[in-house]
Amino acid sequence: MLRKICRRQLKRLVTARKASSTAIVALLLVIVTLVSGFFFYDYVMAHVGTMKQDFQEQMELLFLKSVSVNDTHIIPFIGNKGIWAINIVSAYVNSQVARLLQSIEIGKDSIEPVYILGEFTRGLTYTVRLMTNFGDPLDFDVTYV
Repeated sequence: MLRKICRRQLKRLVTARKASSTAIVALLLVIVTLVSGFFFYDYVMAHVGTMKQDFQEQMELLFLKSVSVNDTHIIPFIGNKGIWAINIVSAYVNSQVARLLQSIEIGKDSIEPVYILGEFTRGLTYTVRLMTNFGDPLDFDVTYV
């Protein structure tokens, strides 16, 4: 009888150790996953921050050198001091879609004319918005004198 009781207690002890061992392993897996997730998040956010900063710096490096206007065209000369080529993909004049004469790519360290087609009247001021392939606008006003 004593032997049966000892066997049962021993069996419970072994079973209890297996259960606690499984619980410890599960707890360790959760902790490892959380710590790994923290480091992965930190790594990704650091790179996203760098990409945002590079993008913002690139957009600040676009500049308006000069602009001229006549009856049929607004011609801004856009410069790019950045390290990437920029495409002008669309133009707006007074918040209305305007037509570009051709697709424009402004290489690094260059200045290119952008031909915006339309009918323009002397004495009026036009608000122009050029959209780049990065989705950032370059805005300026021009008066036809």
